[in-house]
Amino acid sequence: MLTNRAETVSTEAYLAGMRAIVQPVGLVTAACGGERDGVTAVTVCSATMEPPTLLVSIKQDSAVAQIITRCEAFGVSFLADTQARMARRFSDGGAEGEMLFGDGKWLTAATGAPLLDGAVSAFDCRLVDVVTCGGHSLFLGRVVSMISNEGEGLLYGDGYFRRLASKD
Repeated sequence: MLTNRAETVSTEAYLAGMRAIVQPVGLVTAACGGERDGVTAVTVCSATMEPPTLLVSIKQDSAVAQIITRCEAFGVSFLADTQARMARRFSDGGAEGEMLFGDGKWLTAATGAPLLDGAVSAFDCRLVDVVTCGGHSLFLGRVVSMISNEGEGLLYGDGYFRRLASKD
């Protein structure tokens, strides 16, 4: 049991601890009324198996968060280890909105969310709840359809995109 607890750790200590964790890389995307946007995210995880539900954390003031809130749906495309270029495209701030979708082949899911063809796994989610935490929205989405492909997933750790070592 911890007896001498601090109110919170510093942002720098927290960032250092999180950078040590290797995480899968996903593109969180949404579409509504002819508008599409997306962002690279590593804060994506399974929330529950029954019913199948994903959790994603996105900055509240981002365009994609606004679209998710408005249309109550989003997609998550977990990238293959050959798709680091797409991760950079959705994270560098150089492109936004419709310009993000100029590369790659995009599928339109049942909810209207864009899913990247060739992703290791892609999930189409209907929004079921939103929790605000700091400057982020934690979106919980019920998985209504999905695609799964062969391949290894792209990882992110210590500020770099990474690949798994060979299975041999």
